[in-house]
Amino acid sequence: MKIKLSNITNLSDARFAAAAGIDYIGFCFDKTNSNYIQPFKAKEIIDWTSGIKVVAEFTNQNLEEINTICKLLQVDLLEIENDFTVDELAQFEIPIIKKINISSLDEVAFINEIELYKNSVYAFQLYSNQTSENISEIYFGLENKMIWGNDVNANNIKNIVDEYRPYAINISSDVEEKIGLKNFDELNELLEIVSSQN
Repeated sequence: MKIKLSNITNLSDARFAAAAGIDYIGFCFDKTNSNYIQPFKAKEIIDWTSGIKVVAEFTNQNLEEINTICKLLQVDLLEIENDFTVDELAQFEIPIIKKINISSLDEVAFINEIELYKNSVYAFQLYSNQTSENISEIYFGLENKMIWGNDVNANNIKNIVDEYRPYAINISSDVEEKIGLKNFDELNELLEIVSSQN
């Protein structure tokens, strides 16, 4: 099972992720998000890391802006939540993670969404307004790469891994206490639980 550490805003997170063997690090380029990072700052952090796949995370940006940032940073994957058509997705030259809010879809609508995009994306990142106990297993039971996008903690991660067996788990990075200082105890605990389940 793979781990994606999203909302990277500082070098401490990126270095920790690389040292801990995390598979993907994500940078948020949605200016309305509190975790937004300027592309030039993201580039500085990316240049200090190696051996880890970089994901550019977007919400409602247009095709041109997304392509410009992805090419500037030479990222490995693109994460989007936009309702781009299949033809529009074909304009991107890197693998795509498509985010889907499963709260707004019943099971039939969800399956139709997956069928529509499954040949155009690398993986789907699913999130919901519901607690994990209320999420149907069907959302993770299809033969596609499904990334768990809801919040995880030491109390629920074992159940998520056991019950849903997602391709990957998305964990959001916390803000540094101050520049260069951060407590990684909780993240280390999550990683230990996941590795014990693999």
